[in-house]
Amino acid sequence: MKHLLRVILPPFIGFFIYFVAIRYSTLYFTLQIDKMGVGNLTSFMAFYRYTLPLLFLVAVLTQYVVIAPVWNGMEKKTIADKINVIIDLCFICLVFALGISYAIWEPQRGVSNLVKLVGFMTAVQLGYWFINLLVLYLFEDR
Repeated sequence: MKHLLRVILPPFIGFFIYFVAIRYSTLYFTLQIDKMGVGNLTSFMAFYRYTLPLLFLVAVLTQYVVIAPVWNGMEKKTIADKINVIIDLCFICLVFALGISYAIWEPQRGVSNLVKLVGFMTAVQLGYWFINLLVLYLFEDR
């Protein structure tokens, strides 16, 4: 049961926080699928609204396949190894942010818009992982 909580609960809490922030926004009912790619907060909110089930499924699978085993092995690691894992996580977030941003970017808006999208998507992902790892830490046996 505890293993199931470690896999389901951290992604659920992270997604729930983002869901509440988007759902209770004044823009929620104006979000349309064709608003994705504009490169602003509204486009991200539309992307999140229409892909939430798929994103949550990917998050739970990632938690089960990657994060849980890495988390379990971290207590035996040195401080340098833990810092390296954090740097690797930031790099992975940047790579995924590049992919997502490129997919929703409109080239007519310019490269500066792509850079803004990448920065925003990286910040969103790092925020999610901070929440995720904090929840894992809080449920850790001490």
